[in-house]
Amino acid sequence: MLYINPDNEYPRHIGDVKLAKPSYKDGDTLPTGWVKVEESERPTAGADKVTVEGNPEEVNGVMTQSWTVRDLTQEELDRRNAPANAKAKLIALGLTEAEVSALVQGLVR
Repeated sequence: MLYINPDNEYPRHIGDVKLAKPSYKDGDTLPTGWVKVEESERPTAGADKVTVEGNPEEVNGVMTQSWTVRDLTQEELDRRNAPANAKAKLIALGLTEAEVSALVQGLVR
């Protein structure tokens, strides 16, 4: 369950509601200014894309979780591709696949 608090902070959760009003129990009316946000299905992002949560939007009178699918930034692409790029550079320097594998295993031990 997701909520927006009276200060328009999102996302907030049931624990936040209970911190704001310790006597709150499931099923009670939300404290003044709190709004329940209906969760929605997160869309699947394609290749070189990412799904990020947006601000809740009102849909048919109900505040609803929203999602945006966007292209990965160059920084995100670089970070995602870093292991493959590093391996390619090591191979280009003359290391074998076995040597690259041994190097990687040695670094994680």
